[in-house]
Amino acid sequence: MKRWSDWIIIGLGSLLAVRTGVNVWRLYKAGDRVGEARKELAETQAEQEQLKSRLEYVQSEEFIEREAREKLGLGKPGEEVVIVPTPIRNQESGIKIQDEPNWRKWWRLYGLH
Repeated sequence: MKRWSDWIIIGLGSLLAVRTGVNVWRLYKAGDRVGEARKELAETQAEQEQLKSRLEYVQSEEFIEREAREKLGLGKPGEEVVIVPTPIRNQESGIKIQDEPNWRKWWRLYGLH
């Protein structure tokens, strides 16, 4: 009878040791996940700061004026805006060509020339 109780105690002790080991392993892995989450949080916060800075710049008068000048071709009162056409390169020959009608560009694109 004493042998059975010894085996039961050994079995329960082994089971308890295994379960404790598994729980320790899970806690160790959870610590890794927490570390990764903290790292990701720091990266996200840095990105957020960059985006806030970019938003602040985009909402500034300097940005609006630059965009109006460069993209819309606008100028301040009293200024004359000069738009210089940029030459287009023919992809096949590399030779600069002047603007041509869209229908001709399509014609050339589909090899109908």
